[in-house]
Amino acid sequence: MAKKKKGISKTMPMRALDEKGISYEIRQQSGKEFTAEGVAEDLGVPVAQVVKAMLVQRLASSGQGRSAFILIVIPGDRRLSLKKVGAILGDKKVQMASQRDVQRVTGYQVGAVSVLAFRRKDVPSYVSQHVLELEQVIISAGRPDVGLALLPTDMVQAMEGSKIEDLCED
Repeated sequence: MAKKKKGISKTMPMRALDEKGISYEIRQQSGKEFTAEGVAEDLGVPVAQVVKAMLVQRLASSGQGRSAFILIVIPGDRRLSLKKVGAILGDKKVQMASQRDVQRVTGYQVGAVSVLAFRRKDVPSYVSQHVLELEQVIISAGRPDVGLALLPTDMVQAMEGSKIEDLCED
């Protein structure tokens, strides 16, 4: 488990990892960064390691108990393929969720969405297979000035029930 650094109060993602007994390292940034590229430059790590947590929305009927919102996690150096996501979800009209919906569903602001501890509990998650090829990932701590470094397998374990898929553009 992580040691608390001075001046950094525990965030919900930190608490979620602590509850699961998953080790992580707090990475304080010099300022607020809202892009994978900005975080990577600030922390001096490859952009791929700074994973992007994005919320997509189904436009087709979300009946049969399927959530209208889905969390997608990809490496920071890759682009999301909405076409692949749509094929996996069986919804050709899938699109990125609006900024308002991202904040309402996750509890985080756009650019600081964590992969853990959402406001709503009914959001399924999908992780790009490319994330598992990384030695380490940095996820948002739920605020734009702090990241959490951990093993990709630990991240997936903490996300409980995530599906691994090919989600990125070729």
